[in-house]
Amino acid sequence: MGCEYGLSRSSLAGSEVRELLFRGKFADVEALSRGDADAVRSVLGASLRHRLSRLPCREHRVALVFGGNGFVGAHLVARLSREPGIEQVWVAGRAMGEGGVEQRFDKTVARYAVSGAERSKIRWVEATPTRVRFGLTEAAYGELAGEVDLVFNCASSSDYSASYLELRDDWVLSLLRVLQFATEGRRKHLTYMGSLSSYFYQQPEDFRRPDSWWYSGYAQMKWVNGRILQHLSSELPLTLCESPYVLGATDVGLDPGLTYSWWRVIEIARSLGLIWDGPGMGYVPVDVLVDCLVVNALQAMPQSRLLPRNPVPYRNGLLAELLDAELVSWEEFLAEAERRIPVRRIGSALSENPNRLVEIVNEPSVVMPEVCWSPELDNRRLLELYLSKVPFRNIARPAELSA
Repeated sequence: MGCEYGLSRSSLAGSEVRELLFRGKFADVEALSRGDADAVRSVLGASLRHRLSRLPCREHRVALVFGGNGFVGAHLVARLSREPGIEQVWVAGRAMGEGGVEQRFDKTVARYAVSGAERSKIRWVEATPTRVRFGLTEAAYGELAGEVDLVFNCASSSDYSASYLELRDDWVLSLLRVLQFATEGRRKHLTYMGSLSSYFYQQPEDFRRPDSWWYSGYAQMKWVNGRILQHLSSELPLTLCESPYVLGATDVGLDPGLTYSWWRVIEIARSLGLIWDGPGMGYVPVDVLVDCLVVNALQAMPQSRLLPRNPVPYRNGLLAELLDAELVSWEEFLAEAERRIPVRRIGSALSENPNRLVEIVNEPSVVMPEVCWSPELDNRRLLELYLSKVPFRNIARPAELSA
């Protein structure tokens, strides 16, 4: 029998998230402790089932994007605004300092050269899923719930150093709030941006590992949220997009750069003039990703799981060519990095053999058939573009000084 509890430190009884019934107060902690995805299986409460049965058929006129002033979110907002059937796109985000939601969106658009946004369709609202009713008044929340047809949740922490317990109240509870919102006012489809880093947690021993840069609280948070959504996918209209690295758009190639762990590792390789032999990391250009998300959400029967990524695998030999680097074994690469790269630069980025990590996350692509990866978008052209845009530094000590 389920209990009316959620996943924060305090009981959610009496709060706005009360209609997903879990087995206990700390179902997520139990799931992570035991490596048991079934621990976060929930059932829909009777009031929720009754409300869903009375909602009218879903439409596609109004979209809401949480995290719409971020890298993926801004591209998604632009793509939605160009869709003929979409009449309005709400951008939900936080105001920071002197910059409101619109100003933050404009800064992101300028930083990543996002093009094609139809401003006449876009509206901004200061709202965040980390707060009760997204920080809105009860009236404003109800009005928004009665207007929105499509919800896209791109909001998330990107702090790999934070523990799961530091992230859970904001980024697990926020998902429950968004799920609640998606069942209120009118029938909605929810798309959630997950991460393939959650795939690092597969075997019981994976869940017993201490936190690290790769096996992080962030990856654990994405694992928990992904399992919650997978269990609900037969009950609610939702899509879990398990994304690999989201790189720049295919025309401009701009992405968060050295914020990404992968680019930090490539910076080490470029500085050494060496790269290890092994499979290349999967990726998806941001414009291909958002096209996939929008096309799927507009279907009469959207897929419940998406995994858009480069359809043709590549190996690091291609990166060796593009970087003019020597291809060596992982052991040789690691030894040279430890000899010539300052410890503060290596950090935890090389704490795991990347060949093993890549093999875990290089899952086959799962996309809508309407979304095509054009033949001209080959790995060589795209990787050459990306490498020309990342502001790499030379962080290696000269070989003669490291002897």
